[in-house]
Amino acid sequence: MKRFTLLVLLAALLAGCGDTPVPAETTVPEASAETTEAPLPTFDFEGIALNVLAAESTAYIGYLDVAEQTGEVLNDAIFACNRAVEERLNIVIEQTLEGASAANKTAEALIMASDHVYDLLSLTDRNAFNLAVQGMLLPYDSLPNVDLTQEYWAQGINDTLRMMDRYWLATGDFNLSYYDYTFMMVFNKQLADDLKLDNPYALVNSGKWTLDAFSKMCIGANRDLNGDSKMDDADQWAWSGAYQNIAPSLWVASGAQSIHKNDDDLPVFTMGSDSHFTEVFMKIYDIAFTRGCYHHKTDTQSITALPAFKEGRALFQTTSFQELDGEYYRDMTIDYGILPHPKWDENQAEYYSHVAGGRLFVVPVTAKETEMIGASLEALSRQASEDIIPAYYEIALKSKYTRDDESAKMFDIITDSRIYDLGATIWTNQIRSGFIMRMMKDGSNALASEVEANRAMVEGELQKAIDGFKAQK
Repeated sequence: MKRFTLLVLLAALLAGCGDTPVPAETTVPEASAETTEAPLPTFDFEGIALNVLAAESTAYIGYLDVAEQTGEVLNDAIFACNRAVEERLNIVIEQTLEGASAANKTAEALIMASDHVYDLLSLTDRNAFNLAVQGMLLPYDSLPNVDLTQEYWAQGINDTLRMMDRYWLATGDFNLSYYDYTFMMVFNKQLADDLKLDNPYALVNSGKWTLDAFSKMCIGANRDLNGDSKMDDADQWAWSGAYQNIAPSLWVASGAQSIHKNDDDLPVFTMGSDSHFTEVFMKIYDIAFTRGCYHHKTDTQSITALPAFKEGRALFQTTSFQELDGEYYRDMTIDYGILPHPKWDENQAEYYSHVAGGRLFVVPVTAKETEMIGASLEALSRQASEDIIPAYYEIALKSKYTRDDESAKMFDIITDSRIYDLGATIWTNQIRSGFIMRMMKDGSNALASEVEANRAMVEGELQKAIDGFKAQK
């Protein structure tokens, strides 16, 4: 990812923070026009419309365009980006917004009916994948003017979504939902100081932020604040977070996957045969339940445990960019920092960040103006990398999320290594939000028996996809 020094970007953001110094060397993704990429070609599509069906949601950014400038940083960056693309290509972006579920239904109905109304349609990733299986979408690599090797395309995510060496689906920097659903950890800096813990930032920077280091910090962090001799909602916890997210965030961070792909670039359910996955899962279970570090709740997703961090009663919390902008963090007064999830051990070269899905903009097989659509997608992703992504970072770095100079580097680490696990996204209903979430809810470590109990169901779903893609070759 392109970078530039934060002097310009952060000077204005930190000027109002009293004696907080402006960092001299910290870096974030580049906003300047200085780039090593070849200039995008200029087209003249004679003012035709790029018709887009997008999603309106309070949970993530599912829209592609905004109607006008409002003075809000991210809104105006999206506006500027899209107007620049319109001018470069001589097109007009026409966006229709529907609620997330309604947009899914509308898109699926139009595509199944071969009714060409939109050039791009926004669907939840698993809904989009199902349409790709049925041959209802044009692969991105079949579109003229699209170069998926460029860094403004999410190459790691796209390679995971690739099937049989075809990019039926893809995402790039114009699609902010994949940033919104990127997971990280937050930590309470005052509690860390009170507990005399190692500096988490120093551990990350030295490559020593591992599951063992995380476990060591968690042990002894619980406190029975109300003195009733039991740990409950009123007490201090080492770690909290929605239990459908804690396990995949940590196994992805440890370099494990619930589904791999074989030599034919097709999915294989490997949880039962992957010794590393089993070892990682058992370590997660040990920290969460054997050692009792996790604020375990049994409501639908352990959501009632989340306010503990905002109230200063949790040392760590697993969360996402989207959640950081939600009610549990808004107007929070405690001083906190942001970290990637810990890696497996010091031999692991990188930190990895779990991406729990998002919306995908797909091209229906009925699309006619494929040259314009391809050029638009390429230009939108390239322009977004220069306009929108730096603005997204500015929002994140501007008091909503972070309060220290180390934050920018942590954001780089978190977003530079975003990883997609097919069992926590495309097949989340079967795996992550299926038996894994149930195990976390029940505090169970019976991984082998759960895998075997669900194997036929999971492999049956994978086989449907395999058959669908093979039929299109």
